[in-house]
Amino acid sequence: MKKFLLPILFILFFSCDDIDECGDITQKYTQDGKYYFVIIVDSGSSGGAGENPGGGVAYADAEVNLETYNSFNVGDEFCRN
Repeated sequence: MKKFLLPILFILFFSCDDIDECGDITQKYTQDGKYYFVIIVDSGSSGGAGENPGGGVAYADAEVNLETYNSFNVGDEFCRN
């Protein structure tokens, strides 16, 4: 049983990191010295099962570095992975 469970957990853990969320930046903010974008995404664009089960629009916060923060403006499209 352990031989079966360990690979399944490994696959589940690492497959979640491959999800990309793309959307338009609706807000930029800083908090505690960290930089964030608020992006609006469609339920179909993230590809993550169960993230927005009702469909429609969802908001996501994306932490970024200072260079990325300064490179984008509100209204620009941004993808996080």
